[in-house]
Amino acid sequence: MAFSSVTFLFLYLPIFLIVYFIIPFKWWRNFILFAGSILFYAWAEPRNVILLLLVIAVNFSAALGIQLFLGKNRRRWAKAFVVFAVFINLGLLFYYKYADFGVQVLNDIFSVQLSSQARSLPIGISFFIFSAISYVVDVYQESIKAQRNPLTVGLYIAMFPKLLQGPITRFEQMESDMRYGRPSLDDIAAGIRRFIIGLSKKILLADQLAMVSNKIMGLNFIAIGADMAWYGLIAFTLQIYFDFSGYMDMAIGLGRILGYRLPENFNYPYISRSISEFWRRWHMTLTAWFRTYVFFPLEYARKKQKFLRQQSNLLIVFLLTGLWHGASWNFVIWGGYFGLILAIETSFLGKMLKKIPAWLQHGYTVILIMIGWIIFRLENISLWKNYLRALLGWNGFTGQENAHSLNVLGYLPIVLIAIIGTTPLIRQVVQKYATNQTMAWIGNIVIILLFGLSVAFMIANGYQSFLYFQF
Repeated sequence: MAFSSVTFLFLYLPIFLIVYFIIPFKWWRNFILFAGSILFYAWAEPRNVILLLLVIAVNFSAALGIQLFLGKNRRRWAKAFVVFAVFINLGLLFYYKYADFGVQVLNDIFSVQLSSQARSLPIGISFFIFSAISYVVDVYQESIKAQRNPLTVGLYIAMFPKLLQGPITRFEQMESDMRYGRPSLDDIAAGIRRFIIGLSKKILLADQLAMVSNKIMGLNFIAIGADMAWYGLIAFTLQIYFDFSGYMDMAIGLGRILGYRLPENFNYPYISRSISEFWRRWHMTLTAWFRTYVFFPLEYARKKQKFLRQQSNLLIVFLLTGLWHGASWNFVIWGGYFGLILAIETSFLGKMLKKIPAWLQHGYTVILIMIGWIIFRLENISLWKNYLRALLGWNGFTGQENAHSLNVLGYLPIVLIAIIGTTPLIRQVVQKYATNQTMAWIGNIVIILLFGLSVAFMIANGYQSFLYFQF
């Protein structure tokens, strides 16, 4: 069940909110939210509800064991519990997400014919596993206390606004809201506005841009010229941003309605002036997770190594980041591509970039990001060369396929609106007139119109899955 579906908007969400808000006590609200989250997951993944409950049970129990032995000053036993929990978490992730890929790699390397059983990837597993790992590691590091109430841990891992696509939270970011959080009318109103903005990003922008990118990137690239190659790449660059950030707006908006302040995950990444800045603005909670639980431990473990330590650690982290996105070589190469650029920027390029005009910094960054999206989007590595050739005009400016034959010319206004939407311009205008009563009413009318338009498009065009559901 997706946030942008009729079932969620007009059946699940209204019934859930009515039940949630008629309960006066915080503990019972937490129980309703946990039960509602399990139902939400079961609606789409009934076979994997047991998996989700298993993850909750393992990490709840392991954290109690860690806390017990830390209290007895027996850190070695506490470490054994955290290693066990991380091993189970990563083992489950590997089994469901990477086992087939691992068998394929072994077959290719050793020229053997090992077989593997095809298995469906549980929705959201990469996100709730990372939340679970952060919980037990934080208990071990004594930055938080282990919870004695399994409901609290279950709610932290499974809360439905963040369950399927994040943001990836740490327990300390939610602990206060789970204990004391109670939404005000202003919170509810702000959450509704944020949710509708996210829904509009998904339905009115991302899904429309997908019409362009899917058509062009599904063609034989020898048949397209530079015009369609750039059009398709720009459309996908915008699509993936509005698809993912739209989900995050909906998740954060729902959290606000329920009395939770979930962390931001995007901060206008396409205005960045370096790849280092881009990764501080794109999927910020994933970047923060890898920085906290992989990069910093690597830096500490290798602190005596001086030569290219930070650069090699960055490369390791981004290879893992790429692998996190999917069990495919294109994702691994995509992660390595950005890791290499970050290593170069850390070495010397970052300082050089600051000395050139801002528009050149921005151009350099956007071009590298877009090349990265080719690697990300096209799983078949053999297609990259043909697409890059088309971008560079190898097939001429206009090829056999054009905007008229593909019927994609009418999407240009949406592309232009989306480009404006990747900048802080609209937010700055809204903030400038935030205290103006007339403008506030106009803003509310716009929000209502966006909701109505989104629902109309959703009913007319049907449900389209979020891109990051596959991760």
